[in-house]
Amino acid sequence: MSQRFFITLILISISFTAFSQSVPMFEGKKIYSAAVYFDFGKHNLRSDADSVLQNIKNFIEDKKNLQIEITAHTDSIGSLANNMALSQRRSEAVKTALLEMGVSEKVMTILDFGETQLATSNRTDEGRQANRRATIELVKYPPTGWVEGIVQDASTKIGLASMVIFRNKEWRDTQYTDTTGYFKRELPIGLVVGIDVFADCHFFGSKMTKSTRKKAPLLFLLDPVVKGRALTLNNLYFVGNQPILLPKSKPELPKIQRFLTLNPNMKIEIAGHINLPRTPPVDTATRHYALSHNRAKTVHDYLLKNGIAEERISYKGYGNWEMVYPNAVEEKYQAKNRRVELRVLEGGCD
Repeated sequence: MSQRFFITLILISISFTAFSQSVPMFEGKKIYSAAVYFDFGKHNLRSDADSVLQNIKNFIEDKKNLQIEITAHTDSIGSLANNMALSQRRSEAVKTALLEMGVSEKVMTILDFGETQLATSNRTDEGRQANRRATIELVKYPPTGWVEGIVQDASTKIGLASMVIFRNKEWRDTQYTDTTGYFKRELPIGLVVGIDVFADCHFFGSKMTKSTRKKAPLLFLLDPVVKGRALTLNNLYFVGNQPILLPKSKPELPKIQRFLTLNPNMKIEIAGHINLPRTPPVDTATRHYALSHNRAKTVHDYLLKNGIAEERISYKGYGNWEMVYPNAVEEKYQAKNRRVELRVLEGGCD
């Protein structure tokens, strides 16, 4: 991967992450909660904390896939900075006590809130005492599997250092392969995700898969970007006989935008095709030709509205002039005729 491309990958990743809604991938269920309390200004555990922490230890030994989340707090007396530091010492005191009891550090997470999340009002002594606390919650997370894969050049089968984007309807995240093109991501078992891969001087690739512990690595074979070569956008689906994209096709458009952003010197033509087998080539004045033209324009207009310069993208309808299967009868072959392509005009890597 070139240095320019690597830096561009990171910047684009930051850009897209900043404008996409992100939710926790491992959403857990809280199954037990307890609290220990502290004296004013102190972080030492009191003697009444012993039984609370012993219950936590006993509970976690009997259950699987549990995490301990320690959240420490203070009252609002004193400065915000001092209270935050005090809450950090309190959470560390709880963690240290659990470690000494034999609880693994791997299952513990610390969150510090100082005086920012009061349990009750600070107007009374009783209220202030209730706020000098650390809560210990046991959270059960789903068992995890993984998704792994390798990205290779389709011609040479050499691994490609790549950007890998994981996504579903609510969540998106990015990581990078190693220099051999290999990646692996831990995910809850059974989670269905889309995976998009981008590599320098190559067309992008996409697959849908499900996290498991047994599936063989996915193989992404990316074609090199060469002037005159075309990429068929397999996941673009339109309303019948209309240039309107179906909702399930919406995730495809940002991939095209990202691909062009990562290749700033590239110019492309968006080519629209229709399925009209066993029929002479349609005239440009027909509604069939207009359909191919307008479907290409739909993709063009999206890119234009989302930051791709007009001089880099043109579009053209091809009617039924270049069908993959001119005599198609079965739907699976007709669907391959009904397509939109990206054709490289300038800026290939040949």
